[in-house]
Amino acid sequence: MTRMSMPAESLSFRCRPRLEVPLMGVLLFGVGAVMLGWIAHTNDRGLVLNGGIRFNVDGATLFYWVLAGLFALVVLLTVGIVLTTLVYKMPDIILCAGSVSFPVGFPVKRPFVLPLIKIENISLMEVSGQRILMLQTVGKKHGIALNWLESKEAAQRLESELRERWASVRGVTEYERGADV
Repeated sequence: MTRMSMPAESLSFRCRPRLEVPLMGVLLFGVGAVMLGWIAHTNDRGLVLNGGIRFNVDGATLFYWVLAGLFALVVLLTVGIVLTTLVYKMPDIILCAGSVSFPVGFPVKRPFVLPLIKIENISLMEVSGQRILMLQTVGKKHGIALNWLESKEAAQRLESELRERWASVRGVTEYERGADV
């Protein structure tokens, strides 16, 4: 097994979630909350759910108010998360010769430094269009959301550079890395 030379330069990848999805959710749930509130305010009928659950006028009104409140709560939570992300900023992903730093935590993201030598496996996971680079250590899996990077090219570069540096730290040849990962 030949030892590969370890890259010395640090690479930084700007990590920012896109705001379109949460803003569309705020709009959708906000309109839903207003509509359900209006229905609750003007309700003069009972309600039958799925043919089995029956509410009188007061029960139906309460049901509509509860739904309106839940929709409004989703709006408030989403706005809070977006504002927290904007105020506290999201740390960038920084790839060094022997470690990778990436944002973790909810709702405030803080940088987490993971030494490359502790990584057991690197895999790519895709769920509903969200691409996540999974870093498996002995005790835990860490995920880096690739959709938060500026472009697909940046995501591909991060993945390839991370795999190369990880293999270099572990002393794995390019042939072994291709067969192993």
